[in-house]
Amino acid sequence: MWVERFKAALVLEEPDTIAALLDEMPRFETRQEVEEAAYLLLQASEMIEQQKRLTAHTLQHLKSTIDFLKSSQTPADSSLNIKL
Repeated sequence: MWVERFKAALVLEEPDTIAALLDEMPRFETRQEVEEAAYLLLQASEMIEQQKRLTAHTLQHLKSTIDFLKSSQTPADSSLNIKL
């Protein structure tokens, strides 16, 4: 049951569900169950690393966009500037 839910969370890329399932990981009885769980944990780790890289790339892109927008804005006139 746990393995099936973990597989579903991996396929659906649900890191919150994976984290919750990690907290309730059962004790595995056979070598095959241990190997399958180890493989799934490796896949989950790779998925999370990929999501971290994507998030870092997105944040860098947003920072570049904000910097561009700031550089292209005209400076606001100060309220102390009096034009005659």
